[in-house]
Formats: sequence, structure tokens, C-alpha cells
Amino acid sequence: MWKAQYEMLTDVSAQALYSAIIDIDSWNKWDAGLEYTRLQSEMRAGATFVLKPKGGPKVKMSIDDVAPFRLVDTAHLVGAKLKTTHEYVPTGTRTAIHFGIEVWGPLELLWRKILGESQIKEAPAQLAAFVAYARTGA
Repeated sequence: MWKAQYEMLTDVSAQALYSAIIDIDSWNKWDAGLEYTRLQSEMRAGATFVLKPKGGPKVKMSIDDVAPFRLVDTAHLVGAKLKTTHEYVPTGTRTAIHFGIEVWGPLELLWRKILGESQIKEAPAQLAAFVAYARTGA
């Protein structure tokens, strides 16, 4: 299993960040690489959604954990799974953002190279866009 993480601090509240991340159908409003995301039931552990990257095939996703200030989802890829953890920890007047990725399965190395490493490399810009979106309260 391959794991990586990125962390940053922001002045945006954990509640605002959490509200933005659990609005799965709006992810394309802050993630320029997504055509759309569609939650297929109510927001809860075990729910599924579809994620459609621009220029790529639809990806079946599942929600592993949803709790105040935490969302964990898994992408069901061919020959591997990619788990993403979004966690927001209040620390006084700031919020610590913990973003983690895990990839495992027979084609782990392939998906690590295709998705995992690029997601961690792009995390600073991606999270900056997400924080800016959450700041608007949209």
C-alpha cells in the first residue's frame, strides 16, 4: 500500500470546509479537473457517487466515513483502489487541513503513478482553490 499526505493551515472554519466537501455534487465548482460529480443517494457512509474527470472515464466512488469535519472516500479503479481522506481540525483561530491518499491493489504502482503522485503534487493548488470556494460559503 502506498500512502501520502499533505497538510496546511487556513483561517476558514472547519465547519465551512466540511460543508463544502460534503456537497459532492458541487466539487466541479472548485476542482477544474472535474466535469461533474453526482451523489447517488443521501450523504452517509456506504453511499456511492460518480466522479467524471475532464477527458477521462467515469469513476465509481464510495463514501467510507462521513463525520463532523471528516470525509473519506474510495475510488474503485481497475485493479486498485484509491482512498482519499479529507479532515479539518480546529486549532484556535485556524483550521488544520489534513489531506491523505492511499493506493492499494494488484495495479497499485500504475495508479500511484497515474493518480496518486499527481494528486499529492497538485494538493497545494487544489486545496487553495477549495479553501477559496469554502470561504465564499457557496
